[in-house]
Amino acid sequence: MSNIIKFWKKLVALYKETIKSNSYIIIYRIVEIAKNEHDEYTVMVQIINKSAVFYMKPEEILADDNMVNSFSPTDVRTLTYLGYLGINAPTYKILAHRMANNNQIKFALHKKGEKQAVVKTASEIMQDEDVITHMKPVDAHTVGYNLAVEEIQKEAKEKETAIKSLEKNK
Repeated sequence: MSNIIKFWKKLVALYKETIKSNSYIIIYRIVEIAKNEHDEYTVMVQIINKSAVFYMKPEEILADDNMVNSFSPTDVRTLTYLGYLGINAPTYKILAHRMANNNQIKFALHKKGEKQAVVKTASEIMQDEDVITHMKPVDAHTVGYNLAVEEIQKEAKEKETAIKSLEKNK
């Protein structure tokens, strides 16, 4: 009988150790989510039961398994969603546009991860497939619309010039 009790005690101890090693302990929690001017997310992380906080990017946290196991499942879901938003965010963004001297509209574009903006005309943007496919649909629509307006204006001027030259030749 004594051997059976010892066996059960060892079995229970082994079970408790297995449960303890397979579970996670929540050490951190997300306090605040911020988005900077480059559309990158940063989270303020607090150490539970301490007033200490630090800032990290969601993808940095998700890359560290030990850190992920130190958050609640809800916080891990939030971090995963923020990482998804960062990956699927458009690469190019229109910062501004205005009419140039030659009646062409120039766009100031910001590429994700770069500090300097690039200035291109609507036709240059439409010729660069990488740019047009990696921007918000609204921005791509704006570029296409402005290119169409430029072409209509150019066509109207050519038509007017052709009519004037026909009238002179009569």
